Amino acid sequence: MSRLDGIIRLRKWELDEQRRVLAVMQAERDAINATIERLEDEKAEQSRNSGGLEVSPLTLGSYLEGVRKKQDMLRADLARKDEEVDKHRDVVAESFRELKTYEIARAQESKRIKAAEDKEEQDAFDELGIQNHAREEALTDSSYLKMRR
Repeated sequence: MSRLDGIIRLRKWELDEQRRVLAVMQAERDAINATIERLEDEKAEQSRNSGGLEVSPLTLGSYLEGVRKKQDMLRADLARKDEEVDKHRDVVAESFRELKTYEIARAQESKRIKAAEDKEEQDAFDELGIQNHAREEALTDSSYLKMRR
């Protein structure tokens, strides 16, 4: 195991953590959005039901004003959460780039090691070939045969 494997494992863990945080932020954003929509539905329901009650027209204006203010606050929260999510997406993207950099470095290191092993193996085969050729030549060359006698 190369030292890059440990770094890569750490970077993957960090990236997973960043993704989890991003998922939580997006869930919070979705919850704010759902609350805004729920308030809008409640406001529409109250407006439809206001015709049947005498007290309702007096309080409906205050209720609608309160809902509008709450929606405005939630929209401001939603805008801040959108900014946070965008910033955190950049953090996740940077973590991913760092991870990829190390993975590419590990792949190149593996290629270098494989090339060195292949070269060493080829050199050994070349040496064996040279030795075999020299033996065959020694056996077939007549001058070597005379020496043997």
